Amino acid sequence: MCSCKEVESIPTISSPSNIIVAPHATHATKYDIFLSFRGEDTRNTFSSYLYEELCRANIHTFMDHKLHKGDNILPILLKTIKESEISLIIFSKDYASSTWCLDELVHIMKCKDQYGRTVIPIFYNVNPSNVRKQNGSFGDGFAKLKQRFKHSQERVQEWKNALRRSTNLSGWNSKKIRPEPKLIKMIVEDILRKLDNNSSFHLEGLIGIDYHIKKIEGLLSEARIVGIWGMGGIGKTTLARAVFDKLKAQFEAFYFAKDVRQQLERNGLDELQENCLKELLKDENINKYNLRSTFVKKRLCHKKILLVLDDVDNVIAIEDLIKACSWFGKGSRIIIISRDMQMLKNTSASITYHVPPLDPHQAFDLFSLKAFKQNEPSKRYLELSKWVVHYCEGNPLALIVMGCFLQGRGKEEWESAVKKLNQTLHKNIFNVLKLSFDGLDDTQKNVFLDLAFFLNEAWHINLEDCTRCLYDTSALIEICVLEERIEMHALLIEMGLGISGQQLIFNPEKPIRLWRHQDIYHLFNNDKVILLLFLNKRHSS
Repeated sequence: MCSCKEVESIPTISSPSNIIVAPHATHATKYDIFLSFRGEDTRNTFSSYLYEELCRANIHTFMDHKLHKGDNILPILLKTIKESEISLIIFSKDYASSTWCLDELVHIMKCKDQYGRTVIPIFYNVNPSNVRKQNGSFGDGFAKLKQRFKHSQERVQEWKNALRRSTNLSGWNSKKIRPEPKLIKMIVEDILRKLDNNSSFHLEGLIGIDYHIKKIEGLLSEARIVGIWGMGGIGKTTLARAVFDKLKAQFEAFYFAKDVRQQLERNGLDELQENCLKELLKDENINKYNLRSTFVKKRLCHKKILLVLDDVDNVIAIEDLIKACSWFGKGSRIIIISRDMQMLKNTSASITYHVPPLDPHQAFDLFSLKAFKQNEPSKRYLELSKWVVHYCEGNPLALIVMGCFLQGRGKEEWESAVKKLNQTLHKNIFNVLKLSFDGLDDTQKNVFLDLAFFLNEAWHINLEDCTRCLYDTSALIEICVLEERIEMHALLIEMGLGISGQQLIFNPEKPIRLWRHQDIYHLFNNDKVILLLFLNKRHSS
């Protein structure tokens, strides 16, 4: 099953032209596909088969696995539709007998109009004309629904309009393409083509990114392994993700391994390799005992593969994985992302691409978009804005965090923030991030620090409690409500751990969080109150 993935929110890269977020790009997508279907008709047949094949093709798909009752659709589903690139509507015999399905359909068509989303109808054992006119066997259920809602004519009319409009779109008819596996294969191939075209369209919101994508494409045409490097928060992952999304349709298998450093610390190399091979070969039976088997090697050597290794900081730790990449078939490509240029030189990456900071003009534009929701600040804040932009030194993460932190605040609060930064001895992105942290209340600070500790693990959390505490910390933390997961940039996790380390030094009398074994040993030999204790067995001695 596909999982909710992080939406990259650090729009960077420079060199002659840089990447910033344009105003019309605020409605980013989290899913490639939203499946709208009548569960009783197709959940255990066509819809499930299609979902599996979409996932097998690494198409990030949302399928609602719950059986819902009642007449009103959940707000979270409406949000998911808005955040999906393409909506697939599987019209089946009883689709129009469900208020859930019809309300989904209405919202899908609204998102098509408002955000330019793609809508594709699939007529599963029903005639398009019956759906359009709500007659025949398809119309029976709708007729009963109209009777139930005879006092809500406006809602009924919305349903009818959505049915009519959606059936006029180009789609698929199961009665014309058989058998079903052939139909599903054709649908998936069509989706891949559309996503490739759509990704180019949505890159318009990242000004200048086309230049960098072309540069990386050029490097990949010359070398099997390419390294991308730059400081934390500069946009390396954003660029690599854009390249990956554009090129993946040209490969037989592809995988974006994010947060490699954290994965290695948490689970070790064997599990990282296992996850990579499971995704590339679409084989859940692969385990650490057969990673190096001759059969696995043979399967890999017949595939043209695209693999991205994100946030790598230790070449020795991934040396075996990079060697395994030599098993990949002809035309395969590997991208390694790191903050450390020297580390990349020690790998097999024969070519590297440096992602420098934004230039002053583009940094100013990015900050203005975040702080003022427009391309330039008001005159009252002009000089303060210039100072903040200069301090951030072109780092997009710092600019975004500061912009979100100052957005909507009065001039006195701006001046106070500038004063705090001006009093620090050294310019540092952590000073900017910590200023935003200092703006939280005590409860929010504690929740933030707790999350910084535990985000190295796949913790499921009580979102209601967390979102209540974190309602104004969106610049620091991204909450993925659908799958009950909270995500945080690696630099923010580092900042949280750093703050906790300072508390140990400067406030040893207060309850503290511990993760370093030497600190834990010291505390157990003293009378201290321990708030959170996180032990990583892999690093214990």
